Amino acid sequence: MSSRMGRPKLSLELAPGKRLGAAALTEVLACEEIERVIAVVRENDGMEWWREAKAGDSLGRLEAVACPDSRLGMSFSIRCGLDRALAEDPDAVLIVLADQPFLASSELTSLVRSAQKEEALDYAAFGRRGKAHPPVLFKRAMFAALAGLRGDEGARRLLADGTWRGKLLEIDAEQFFADVDTLDDWRRASSRSAGESRDSAPE
Repeated sequence: MSSRMGRPKLSLELAPGKRLGAAALTEVLACEEIERVIAVVRENDGMEWWREAKAGDSLGRLEAVACPDSRLGMSFSIRCGLDRALAEDPDAVLIVLADQPFLASSELTSLVRSAQKEEALDYAAFGRRGKAHPPVLFKRAMFAALAGLRGDEGARRLLADGTWRGKLLEIDAEQFFADVDTLDDWRRASSRSAGESRDSAPE
């Protein structure tokens, strides 16, 4: 349930057959550089959006992990996903927000490859006007710091405190960073999504 919307937002449709929660997840699954995809979900989530994304998971990389304390803040969801990911001893984790419907798999691929090429980096993030924005890739050195987040604290503080070595992949496209927190956000995203569908439709 989104507290700012008063309803479960991830199952809202952006267009017929295209739900908000599946939009970003589909792009993550299209990124071949990502070996495992863990979706952190609220308990009692209806999961309509999940079924839509799961249908495109041809390689079986996707699983859902329920976070019983997700309502208490972002840090709880991060730790739930991180705990599951650490069971497979990853070199890095990529944190993606489910309510960013205009992410592109090609950009995610560029981010992952950029981080792989520069071993000295602790993280790589997308940037806009010099500020880091999600999605963010965190390497192993930052796992403990992520696990130490508390309350409604996301990873923004870690990216801003100067302790860690990071790189920003600058993107000018405003829609890439758009997220959906309110009904007005959803209406704008739906309008944009409908426009993109018309543009891509065969004549």
